[in-house]
Amino acid sequence: MAASNGHQLKRRRFKLTPGTSVIMDGDEYLVKEILNEKECIVKNISSNSADIVAISKLIEHASSVTSHLMPAESDLDNISEADYRIAKDRLEAIKPLLEFDQPRKSDVRLRAAEVDCHYTTLYNWLRAYQSTKALTSLIPKRRGWNYNRKRLDNDVNAIVEHYIENLYLTIKQPSPKKVYAEIKSACIKAGLTPPHQSTIYRRIDRIPEEKRLRGRGRIEEANNRFSIKAGKFPGANTILSVVQIDHTSVDLIVVDEDTRQSIKRIWITVAIDVFSRVITGIYLSLDAPSLTSVAMCISHSILPKDKWLKYVGIEGEWNVWGYPKKIHTDNGADFRSINLSDACASNGIDIEFRPVKKPNFGGHVERYLGTFAKKIAELDGKTFNRSNKRETYDPEKHANMTIDEIEKWLVNAIIEYHHTPHSSIGVAPVTQWKMGIEGGSGIMAAGLPEVPDDPLTLELDFLPKALRSISGQGVVWDNIHYFSDGIRHLIGHRDSNGKSLKYIVRRDPRDIRKVWVYDPFQKLYHEVPYADPTHPYTNKWELDEAKRYLKSLDDKTFNESAIFRAIENMREIEEQARTKTKKARRNKEAHARRKKQASPAKIYTGNVTNNKNASTDPVVNNETGGTDDDIWGTDIEGFEIE
Repeated sequence: MAASNGHQLKRRRFKLTPGTSVIMDGDEYLVKEILNEKECIVKNISSNSADIVAISKLIEHASSVTSHLMPAESDLDNISEADYRIAKDRLEAIKPLLEFDQPRKSDVRLRAAEVDCHYTTLYNWLRAYQSTKALTSLIPKRRGWNYNRKRLDNDVNAIVEHYIENLYLTIKQPSPKKVYAEIKSACIKAGLTPPHQSTIYRRIDRIPEEKRLRGRGRIEEANNRFSIKAGKFPGANTILSVVQIDHTSVDLIVVDEDTRQSIKRIWITVAIDVFSRVITGIYLSLDAPSLTSVAMCISHSILPKDKWLKYVGIEGEWNVWGYPKKIHTDNGADFRSINLSDACASNGIDIEFRPVKKPNFGGHVERYLGTFAKKIAELDGKTFNRSNKRETYDPEKHANMTIDEIEKWLVNAIIEYHHTPHSSIGVAPVTQWKMGIEGGSGIMAAGLPEVPDDPLTLELDFLPKALRSISGQGVVWDNIHYFSDGIRHLIGHRDSNGKSLKYIVRRDPRDIRKVWVYDPFQKLYHEVPYADPTHPYTNKWELDEAKRYLKSLDDKTFNESAIFRAIENMREIEEQARTKTKKARRNKEAHARRKKQASPAKIYTGNVTNNKNASTDPVVNNETGGTDDDIWGTDIEGFEIE
């Protein structure tokens, strides 16, 4: 797609059911019967012939059907405070009806009476939300452009957080109105412009319910609602009801791809479905956990994995996909970010944080990571938590696997684990997953999980964002200029206070050669490259290193040209030091990994030009050249998790 055309946000979800119409190779097919989680029977409308096809193939084709008929979605950050609250109220109104696959008219009428609105209005809200599961579908539809969301500066934000933590979340239980009055007074005394009242109400509304109850002294109610009962996680009564996500450092020394010398350890992010214990998604990186790690893991978790398995060069089945109803995490800063909360809200996903000092709330994913660590301990290059256990073993001397090879090993281990009986649920995770789809003893059939109509929209929602104005020189982020004709019409607009209008800008930190600029007039994202096309590839980590490098030279007024000269100098220094220091080898390998690591959305949509590992259908990497040999097999011992 040309950058000037932009990318419209489409949050429609697709669920394969009998009667679904699918276009494949120019012919229309009708789904007649779902045979199992892998295959179904379809009928060719023109020839009247029937055939059995893979569900993964149908999903690949069906995800684009009727998408052009769907209205463009808004970015959640482009919604006013008032509209956000209205959308939240509408969601609360229809929530009881979402428990029914097909609510009866009497159910709708009864609920409409309870919330004091006409039943046709309630039905329209229900239908709009069911088509996307996105909060944005419940925003009031108005003509014209609405861009009145305000951001708080750091000083005001500090005051807001102080009064929420030290006044609202106390046993005094003050009303939001009282909290706002105190915040307003404190801002005026400090010579700052107070935030709007609705901004504070929205911030309070985002507080997790358990934190709200405990902070305001309602401990018993919080325990009754959120404490785990023996042997059962609350709410995990079917597939994708609750997905837990966590990170861990892999206790294995990694080698770089060219010299096979050690570059220390890597990080893995894992998502696990609590009901079935299947692993729904992963992400490996040489970088410490961040919002990017979480975003890529969630994208990988939601999307089908057939193409991704082929991309990494693995023959096997991982028939797990779908939107989680709730994501359960620890209290790390990467999970606590407003960006992640907004992205989840945009996609109809609740996010819940583990209570402090209650590790049993995250036990499922942590037990898997613990078992995974035991399997790692069987490999060459393993490390030890204590030096006295290491004795004479030298992990760096025995290390022999690159990060791509570890990724292959891990995926094969996951596939093996999925087919190994699980001690807690009594069957293999893949069997429990299948029972969740088809139904079983005491288990209600959920049907095939939903997939996104537009994977790129899903990815954009989770990318880090900033607010930037647009001038004749384009968009500036971290001293780097971006420009394209697609954003020319956004130059010069001002808000109601006469200040330059700021636009939502997103980027993938692993490759900052382009940004995505949200156009609130056309309700789409423009893909905007470097203003200077001669600049080389770089990423956020390398950019930050270059800035630190320039500051170490007492260059405090550096510009874009100086940054890229510094990047080139650093690369030359690292290349010379590569055979001598692990840090240099690690930096070079990390940059190479970021550059060639395609996102799950790009792989799923086919918008990637390489297969980074040799497979039955190898493709040359246009950026790095060549393909990697598949140097290890799939013979992995089975294991189980509690």
